[in-house]
Amino acid sequence: MLGIAAAALLGARPAPAVELEGTWHVLVHYKDTATNKPDQERWEDRLWLFERNADALDWTEYPIVVFEDHGGRFERLGTNRQSRVLGYWEPNPGQAAQIQAGLEYNTRGSKQKTLRGSDAEGWSSGRGGGYRSARFLTYVENWSVADVAGLPVFKREDRLGGASADELEGVTLYETTAVESDGDVLVGRFERDGTRSGSFRMTRSGQASTVKGSGRTQGERVYEAFFGQMAGQLAYSGVVSDEDAEAELRRRAAAGELTEEDRREVRQRFEQSVEKIYRDQGNDPRAHRPQILSLARKLEKAYLDEGKSIEEIQELIRSGQLRP
Repeated sequence: MLGIAAAALLGARPAPAVELEGTWHVLVHYKDTATNKPDQERWEDRLWLFERNADALDWTEYPIVVFEDHGGRFERLGTNRQSRVLGYWEPNPGQAAQIQAGLEYNTRGSKQKTLRGSDAEGWSSGRGGGYRSARFLTYVENWSVADVAGLPVFKREDRLGGASADELEGVTLYETTAVESDGDVLVGRFERDGTRSGSFRMTRSGQASTVKGSGRTQGERVYEAFFGQMAGQLAYSGVVSDEDAEAELRRRAAAGELTEEDRREVRQRFEQSVEKIYRDQGNDPRAHRPQILSLARKLEKAYLDEGKSIEEIQELIRSGQLRP
């Protein structure tokens, strides 16, 4: 089987039309100059699901792909620990057959964006707005797809910043150089944040499904995953930008000096944090809007009115005392 980099060079003939809708297995071969072994060959893979919805395009990513045959992918380090095998992994015949038939995935770490636009003009999730206060940090991701009818370019941009902080930006790029197999295989160049570079192959896959075997309902898995991870993630939600800002916010709250706009800013930051956790768990926040708003108000009350620290709020969440 040709490697990704070699296949990417065979793109001289006109490219077949690409229909994005469906499930794709994305395999990346890369090297990372930010590590102490910049020449080490590395790999990663994921599933992308594209669904057309009226004038929108829903793009879902599942970063944990599950194969029945783990050969060449992971090696066991201990009783319950596994490590990704270094080198450029390529699917063996059995694994390639499973890609065609349909893979399983773990919902942990999954993300979804709704993109607007068209195949002709390109698709983008947009950067979004929000408050830009000196006391708050904002994290925004923009996903886009360009040149769908020709050689598609998939771009992921993320930005962290605020009115009083320098903005940090990251860019992940999948630039198609050749379309093969009548539009069912895309190969091209991969680049991430200027440190990871290599090539990718995107192969149309059969219908995917969640990994089997837990015996729990989807609702139970979502509930456990949400509260199991929320406490840890909440500390990084960007509610306040630093200790001085938090101290000033606490002082004003105790003195009754907070305006409704101040409270709305805090509530919105909690709301955005909870939405992100729902989304990272592979759920559509729009379907859980009442629960998100309820929890955001409880977090606002615990933080501003009851004077609880983020650590105390984390413990309330872990113990189940603070829920939507």
